[in-house]
Amino acid sequence: MHVLLVVAALLIGWAVPLKLLAVGTIAVHGVVRRPPASPRTVVVIEGGRCIVPDWSTGARPLGPRTLISPFSVRLDLGTGPWRRDLVLLADQMPPETWRRLRALLLRARCE
Repeated sequence: MHVLLVVAALLIGWAVPLKLLAVGTIAVHGVVRRPPASPRTVVVIEGGRCIVPDWSTGARPLGPRTLISPFSVRLDLGTGPWRRDLVLLADQMPPETWRRLRALLLRARCE
């Protein structure tokens, strides 16, 4: 996204100092507002509760915004100030693990 903004700033008919200021601002924004790294491990236990060891928050319940589709899963983890979303994609794990994860989450959502 930041590269697209830089290209747009360079194509605008502004004076060169304004273009350089815009490019600098976009570069600083890209460094300062970089999102944190995704957690390496997500453990899903019975009942659809999730444990993310990198966050040290314990078992988190699935929230109402959890979405399960054939190729991705969006986990809405918990409520309150630690509410977070995780998106898992089918190509991030072996097919058998993906099928078991989806089955476990679908069963937990139906109960």
